[in-house]
Amino acid sequence: MDKHLSDLLYGIPPGVDYTEDLTSLDDEDIPSERIEILESLLSGGSEEAAFRAAWVLGEWGFQAGFEYICSFVRRDSSLQGGWYEHRLHGYDDTYRFALEALFGYWARWSDRNKIDGDVVRKKIFDPVVRVVELSNSMPFSIEPVLRMVQSFGMTEYIPALKKHLQAIIKSPQKHHWKVADCAHVLMGFDPNFVIQTLATHGYALADFPNK
Repeated sequence: MDKHLSDLLYGIPPGVDYTEDLTSLDDEDIPSERIEILESLLSGGSEEAAFRAAWVLGEWGFQAGFEYICSFVRRDSSLQGGWYEHRLHGYDDTYRFALEALFGYWARWSDRNKIDGDVVRKKIFDPVVRVVELSNSMPFSIEPVLRMVQSFGMTEYIPALKKHLQAIIKSPQKHHWKVADCAHVLMGFDPNFVIQTLATHGYALADFPNK
């Protein structure tokens, strides 16, 4: 990625000193001159640049970015090798960033107007569940979903999380830390389900300590 493109996708506008993350800019600091350029990257150039542009636009609340992320996660052939390697474990983490973009889109509209936020909350449901389903067999984390359930009361994802736990407990060596994360969140909502699901496969919650 050349410096011009990197600056476009990651560079913080002059005068902004409260964040080093382009996706976290306040509305008034979003550089209007970049919006059209970022949107042009969605349909041309490299897929890596398109994904990053969509991520930024989605976090800023732009429909084009949101629609690209939705299309990306709904593809019939799931991404097996992306562009965001987990810094400790080495697996691809691109879908987790897609979750961040989806929830960021909701957060931006929720901050602007509660009614709009409620509408967007419904719009992100299907693509978020799609990513949870992909994580049933892929190694990336769905921590953003767990965080939203715990911190923002998004209990509409509980059924998907239950199916997720039922899937990943079948391969605990592969998904151990994910089993722990999901099980401990679900304990706050349906402890009997968690205990019975783990017991069916010969485990107890103590086998998956909460980090």
